[in-house]
Amino acid sequence: GSWYGSWGVCFLYGTWFGIECLMAAGDDIPGKEQSVQKAMQFILSKQNPNGGWGESYIACVNKAYPYNGTGNTLGDNGSGVVQTAWAVLGLLIGNCQDRDAIDRGIKYLMKKQLASGDWEQEGITGVFNRSCGITYTAYRNVFPIWALVRYSNKYPD
Repeated sequence: GSWYGSWGVCFLYGTWFGIECLMAAGDDIPGKEQSVQKAMQFILSKQNPNGGWGESYIACVNKAYPYNGTGNTLGDNGSGVVQTAWAVLGLLIGNCQDRDAIDRGIKYLMKKQLASGDWEQEGITGVFNRSCGITYTAYRNVFPIWALVRYSNKYPD
């Protein structure tokens, strides 16, 4: 139900991109609907009680989703704003029917936004060659804003 990601950490990033690509490819892809549904189930299964999602760079090294999300020292109780944005973006483009999960993710992003409109830098969200972590400072703003706009366009109420 998931894809391994490169450049972003890791399974949430890869799975979001997988869903985006399948949805953009059109309806003539054999098994598309089943693949999208499995991918969204993977994302939904990783949502934390606080509404967010999180994943540390350790996922790239170990090639396994970390049981404690972002870990104990980064993010908020296992969740991070960048990973939450990737998860929400995937669920929205895949037309996920679990509106409550999406709403909880959006509320998490809004709660974590600073008064300046920025979000805190929480940890490494980029990686290449499985083990070289990169802090892309733009990620903390670009992806949450993208998720909030996509949500607002899909649910204008």
